[in-house]
Amino acid sequence: MFKSYLKTALRSLTKNKAHSVINITGLSVGMAVAMIIGLWIWNELSFDHYHQNYNRIAQVMEQKTNNGEINTSHSVPLPLKPALLKTAGTDFKHVVLASWLTEHVLSSGDKKISFKGNFMDADAPSMFTLQMVKGNIAGLKDISSIFISQAVAKAMFGNANPMGQLLKLDNNASLAVTGVYQDLPENTTLHGLDFIAPWEYYVASHDWVKALLITGAITLSRCLLN
Repeated sequence: MFKSYLKTALRSLTKNKAHSVINITGLSVGMAVAMIIGLWIWNELSFDHYHQNYNRIAQVMEQKTNNGEINTSHSVPLPLKPALLKTAGTDFKHVVLASWLTEHVLSSGDKKISFKGNFMDADAPSMFTLQMVKGNIAGLKDISSIFISQAVAKAMFGNANPMGQLLKLDNNASLAVTGVYQDLPENTTLHGLDFIAPWEYYVASHDWVKALLITGAITLSRCLLN
């Protein structure tokens, strides 16, 4: 019976070629559009779900009024972290200061490559539940340490073990690789984060940041918590 139905359908398609082409093309386009919309919706709904505690991670922002105009900024006063820990420390497991995601040059031997990285407090990898390939989540506590993504490890060291290897950051200090994490997916705010260096190193290597810490002024820093 199935063969009979199939033969009838083929004969009908052959007999009415123009009509068949229009119907098949319309059906194909409709299915393709439906699939694309479905994938887009899934991507949007799963955005930042890579992080285990995604529903509790937040970024603190500051709202300021200048000449009667209200502006919202990602930059926050550096003393915000100790203030939060003092007033609401029991409400949050992690309070993390972070710089902006910017490009830096990592070098090892004769190899120099530009990557996007961030300076963060040592608790950041735990907050974002990074999937560690090598090392452990607590490996960013040393001021001379650095976490790198799998892509960076491959680019800088090939198939060699990156753990303990030294990377010179912007032709300044050498930082030891203490952890390698899985490349972050595209549907996350942290996509493109090639490396994480300690916030303490950021402060120690920039005199202007030290000065701002003393004065309590605004600087290009972010505060994340969960």
